[in-house]
Amino acid sequence: MTGSEPGRTADRAWVEVDLDALVRNARRVVESVRPARFLPMVKANGYGLGAVACARALQAVEPYAFGVATVAEGVELRAAGIQDRIVVFAPLAERAAGRLLSHGLDAGALSLASFVGLERSARENGGCLALHLEIDTGMGRAGLPASGAADWAPEIASALARGGATLASVYTHFHSADRDGDATAGQLDRFETALETLESVGVSIPLRHAANSDAMIRAGQYHLDLVRPGIYLYGARRGTGMEGGLPDPEPVARVRARVLEVRDLDPASTISYGATYATGGAERIATLGIGYADGIPWGAANRASALIGGTRVPFRGAVCMDVIVVDVSGASGVEPGTVATLLGRDGDEEIELAELAGHGRTIEWDLLTGLGPRLERRYVVSGRG
Repeated sequence: MTGSEPGRTADRAWVEVDLDALVRNARRVVESVRPARFLPMVKANGYGLGAVACARALQAVEPYAFGVATVAEGVELRAAGIQDRIVVFAPLAERAAGRLLSHGLDAGALSLASFVGLERSARENGGCLALHLEIDTGMGRAGLPASGAADWAPEIASALARGGATLASVYTHFHSADRDGDATAGQLDRFETALETLESVGVSIPLRHAANSDAMIRAGQYHLDLVRPGIYLYGARRGTGMEGGLPDPEPVARVRARVLEVRDLDPASTISYGATYATGGAERIATLGIGYADGIPWGAANRASALIGGTRVPFRGAVCMDVIVVDVSGASGVEPGTVATLLGRDGDEEIELAELAGHGRTIEWDLLTGLGPRLERRYVVSGRG
């Protein structure tokens, strides 16, 4: 145990974060993608697991930079003493320039207007920003359109000549790297064509990058100069088994909750809101101190299971805001205070991110980032490797 976030009680439910497993996952990435560089994404509070703790642990692999979404996330890392390069991928254009400069943060430029505006604002503030230019090759949500590179490339060159910005990298984002190799290859082709156009007007491109976790796993051709893994680092197993050869990542997060109450119900007893479950016979049930306000998907009602003493105990009835009911008829020694596992390993059984997310009709990203603030994050070390 290396510490926990202050000001919260762990008596009811908590998240265990294995920082050694996080670092081992990162080392697998670094070794697999060389000579490409490594930019771990720690946005959304380190995918729900604590941005500061995760970034500090990941410093061991000497990343090119840390990736965040907002200026506030970058400032939080700076306030914690992290001096590594930090790239803010979704700043509020030129309105953010002052804070970006004062905290030494790089910025993503999501449009021609934002690139020009950030350069101008930085110059007016007597500074120079390192900008990372996004090109839209099919994601559709942000970036300069690849098809219009001949129109905007000269404008980028002119903005750089004015001196308020340097170009740190150019990047794109794949929309279906986990499922559609042809679409991903097509996006890469459009990206490379746009890069050629940018270079043709005299712009030097220090780094090119495109690969999120799924693209990084899919094939080495997507590694380019830099990879930007997120969910792989935090233990999700999507997309493995492709050409890239990366093994499944180790689980990083475990979610635990204590039993609040145990009771015996008669046959035909109903459980929880909507009475969506009725006992078929006599059942022993336990109420766990965790619910959808803590990030357990509401959609997992009557579908998911928890683990107690290595035994699967199925959810019974609706997931409530603060509690979940499970059937412990097949488990022994269950009493108030007994620890249940909602995510992670207990004995020979394990509930993986993909399993719980699937039962909750959601995705691993949503599940991790949705872990609620009243769950204490306990940082543990596994002591291996």
